[in-house]
Amino acid sequence: MNDYHMHTALSDGEGDVDAFVARAAELGLAEIGISDHLVPRAYDEAGYGLPDQDVARYARDVRRAAGGASGVRVLVGVEIDYIPGTETEVEALLANELFDYVIGSVHFAGGFPFDMSSMRDDPRWNDVDDVYRVYWETVARAAAWGRFDVVGHLDLPKKYGHRPAVSMGAAEDAALAAIKTAGLAIELNTSGLRSAAREAYPGPPLLKRAAALAIPLTFGSDAHTPADVGRDFARAAALARAAGFTTTRRLSDGGDEALS
Repeated sequence: MNDYHMHTALSDGEGDVDAFVARAAELGLAEIGISDHLVPRAYDEAGYGLPDQDVARYARDVRRAAGGASGVRVLVGVEIDYIPGTETEVEALLANELFDYVIGSVHFAGGFPFDMSSMRDDPRWNDVDDVYRVYWETVARAAAWGRFDVVGHLDLPKKYGHRPAVSMGAAEDAALAAIKTAGLAIELNTSGLRSAAREAYPGPPLLKRAAALAIPLTFGSDAHTPADVGRDFARAAALARAAGFTTTRRLSDGGDEALS
């Protein structure tokens, strides 16, 4: 299994690229990707995105690590925040470097940064259903834009335990259909197991519907420290198999490999 979602100290993680690669080598991972954040500037008040002046350094550091003797294939990835109306800025950010892959994630629902720890008890959660509706509409728009390779951590609004009171099935299915049409992969992100949600992203019902649509799957720990690289991947593999997946997508060449 390969881990394509991790963040170094250059964005909001801890540790340098070499530390993440070393941990991957200890675990025997064949391929990983570093995916520090790129965030439209007007929405990066918390400062967790790569500063413009550090993007080239980031890509250089990862490519240097890729040329090392660790035995791990290392890709230069990036996680972009998709926010409607920022597409032109995102295109400019992505033009700075040739990334091996791009994760497109939705952390904002109508301007509400719902996954920030400071927003855990924000009054906007008084209408949980609305947060979810806007979230799924934004995921569908992100997929339709098609600028990404992987859609990150589907059903993220459950992070702090907030769950909708009504079914989001139609909105979820519309997002999955957009992902399928665009030919994108989704990730099985294990960081949800370390959150109040106590469930990977996406949860089993949504993961099963993605498998039925033959949407490609990647794995991501969303590690923000080297210790979390590959964390809970045995559980993730079991979840993927139970949902009906038999392969995972390899991002270095777009090929598929058997789910181990």
